[in-house]
Amino acid sequence: MAYSKTKLRLFVDTKAGKVPCAEADKNFIDFLIYLLSLPIAAAVRNLKEKNLHMAGGGSLGHLYESLEKLPNSFLQPNQDKSSLLNPRAPVYATGIPLTLSDYDFNARKSYKCLGCYDHVAEVPNLTCSKCKGKVNIAMSYVPPSPANFPVAVEGGFLKGLATYIVIDNLEFMPLSTKMFVSLLKKSGVKDLDAVDEIEVDLGVEEDLKLLKLSLESKTILISFYFGDRSGHGFLDVKMIPSIVTAIEVLYRLI
Repeated sequence: MAYSKTKLRLFVDTKAGKVPCAEADKNFIDFLIYLLSLPIAAAVRNLKEKNLHMAGGGSLGHLYESLEKLPNSFLQPNQDKSSLLNPRAPVYATGIPLTLSDYDFNARKSYKCLGCYDHVAEVPNLTCSKCKGKVNIAMSYVPPSPANFPVAVEGGFLKGLATYIVIDNLEFMPLSTKMFVSLLKKSGVKDLDAVDEIEVDLGVEEDLKLLKLSLESKTILISFYFGDRSGHGFLDVKMIPSIVTAIEVLYRLI
């Protein structure tokens, strides 16, 4: 499956080694919201497959491997190890740049009761608690896709008109010039000339690294840009023409 890239504009104080904030469109914020719906096991599996170990030894990774190695004979008869290791994301959204869950919602099946039609299950051939009949009539899942709405609906979670500001710990909010300047001041930026604007393209690899950092750090943007202590960053970046000068007067007045 081909994944589209999204862009993120980082505001970097190189001298201080800080990334006070970043500017993002809906695609990046859609991705952050999607992370909230992602089951922990799915997140760990994707990081493990890319050999991205979490800081501090990666305890969740060891937990995942322990279950992976556990013989099926230790599980209850109604439990399936594959479903525990590969849980399905409960939230459906189209157009997310990186869909970490590989589960195809179009193939999702539910099963209704053969006798009373009142009960539904995701596992076939269970016994209905009401009529004691078998729950085995297959029904297809209908996702809340844009095609199912009478008005035009974009992919993802958010409308596409707004631009957002994202701070180092991944908090985000709609962008305003006053808020942007306030964030720079709170970060200790005294001279706007020291702030570089750097645009980065985010694909699958970068998104997975963001996921990793979100599980182990509160300074995600700093770690994402500057990388480890040896200076090996995560990003292939390019400088872009600065727009900071346009708000310099406001910065000095606030």
